[in-house]
Amino acid sequence: MLTGDLVRVRATREGLKVGFIDPDQARLLEKAASILAAFQDNIGQPRGALDEALAEVEGDGTDHKLTRGLAKICLDRAEFDTTSPMPPVELRKAVFALAARVGPVRSVALEPADEDGAVMTEAALWERLSAELGIPAASLSRGLYADLPSEQTLMRLDVPDLPESSAPEWLLHRYNTALVQATLLRARSLTLTLAEPTPGEARALFRAIKFHQLLAEVFVEPGGYRITIDGPASLFTQTTRYGASLAKFFPSILLLSTEWTLRASVMWGARATTLELSHTQTWRSHYRAQGVWKSREAQWFYERWTETVPDWTIEEGGLPIDQGGESTVIPDFTLRRGGAPVYVEILGFWRKASLTRRLETMRRHGPRNLIIAASRKLFQDADPEALPDGVVLFAEVIPVKEVLRMAVALLESPAPRARKKAAPTG
Repeated sequence: MLTGDLVRVRATREGLKVGFIDPDQARLLEKAASILAAFQDNIGQPRGALDEALAEVEGDGTDHKLTRGLAKICLDRAEFDTTSPMPPVELRKAVFALAARVGPVRSVALEPADEDGAVMTEAALWERLSAELGIPAASLSRGLYADLPSEQTLMRLDVPDLPESSAPEWLLHRYNTALVQATLLRARSLTLTLAEPTPGEARALFRAIKFHQLLAEVFVEPGGYRITIDGPASLFTQTTRYGASLAKFFPSILLLSTEWTLRASVMWGARATTLELSHTQTWRSHYRAQGVWKSREAQWFYERWTETVPDWTIEEGGLPIDQGGESTVIPDFTLRRGGAPVYVEILGFWRKASLTRRLETMRRHGPRNLIIAASRKLFQDADPEALPDGVVLFAEVIPVKEVLRMAVALLESPAPRARKKAAPTG
């Protein structure tokens, strides 16, 4: 993620202007290739050597923020490790203890030699410690301060398996995406409009929303969907974590082959402004198209249901279910015994108001065959007996037996179920 000092964005009367770059520009491709080469050439070397190589790439140019931003993207995907034959703290204790026992230590021997020959050279000190520990002297000297950031060893750079000629272009596209992600960290809300997505793409996008536990409402419109998502600036707590989730969700939008527009309300400094994006810009997601997006809670529920309820089928996801035009349910799972479905929606823990709104819509418009699994954190002071029918509370693991009991009751009851008065949610 780009830090604030590396984000090339400015506020104007028309909204935020993001400093996107042209991934096909020869000069930028050359710069990206140089940065990637600096990392590859210094694998196995200390971090300090990498920093020197990156400073050389930056040189005396005027686009320092861009160069450092490209390097930051690579640093986020780089793996560093402390290379030392023993924990550096213990090694320093051993060196200093030995130096205290033998007396003064000089870098090199003096000529003429000391009369009593009692002064030890640094090289001799390492050889003596090597003999005591059974570790080569060269390894000991390299590991003395190996835990300092500048001395940590670059182990690998995690970039996609691409032809060498394509890697610089990947980095430039990744930079444009990172600019948007850094901006969305300050978003108050986001509206995404999709025009006629394929069912597969729609399901993948909705699963991504669920996976990142975003506060979202989906509205079915002629020819597509309108999705509204709360931003981190709209929350009172956990804004950093939620903002990171929203930023990580953005590349999922770029996997769409359909037309889309995005409009976000963003707090930039002390003023509210807007960010507008669309499919017409040049985008390339660094995510791979995949249909498997499951939160930890969803993964555990799927595994436990499959293991313990063999006479029911469980399908991941499902297309949105309209709730009288007020909202839309995006099922996490569809349960079936025979042909009739029961839908399960898992709600996260970001804000109580979102759950209150969801339950009110559920009372008015159903669907009747819906079970909501809600985090117990949203009902810390509520009486579980006063909850509406169809709501299952969970702490870490969704109770499969309770969901099964509700699912059986829904299939066996042809009449619409009565709703109890909602418990207060604060």
